[in-house]
Amino acid sequence: LASAGMVVTLSPFKTNLDISDVLLPVAPFTETSGSFVNAEGRLQSFHAVVRPLGETRPAWKVIRVLGNLLGLAGFDADSSQAVLASALPGVASGAVVDAARLNNASAASIDLSPAVAEPCVASIYQLDGLVRRAPALQLTADARATLIADEVHA
Repeated sequence: LASAGMVVTLSPFKTNLDISDVLLPVAPFTETSGSFVNAEGRLQSFHAVVRPLGETRPAWKVIRVLGNLLGLAGFDADSSQAVLASALPGVASGAVVDAARLNNASAASIDLSPAVAEPCVASIYQLDGLVRRAPALQLTADARATLIADEVHA
């Protein structure tokens, strides 16, 4: 990404500042509705659990506005459900999505060497983007126990 002509980051956090030309703030998943395909291949949809902070918008709305400003076709969705219907027509929540529809093929060249021999093992308190930035959650007994366990293994 550092060698790309322009990098635009959509994130709820101040991240990738060293490589991003533009950082567009978007709502985290807890503040928007959406869908994803789980590891089993099932489509799962979810609803927002809290209102977005300030004037924050979901990523799909930010992308829709950018598409409209650029005069691109197909950026007229008015809900995350409409985005889903456009991306996976005829697939209902809970249904298994055909693997052929989930192609991640890319023409990008990716260098995977040197490969890391050992997997990274950490708890949700260190990995999850929201949890690791929440001081109150970092003060819980579970988070403290995880830190102590990490120090013992180090």
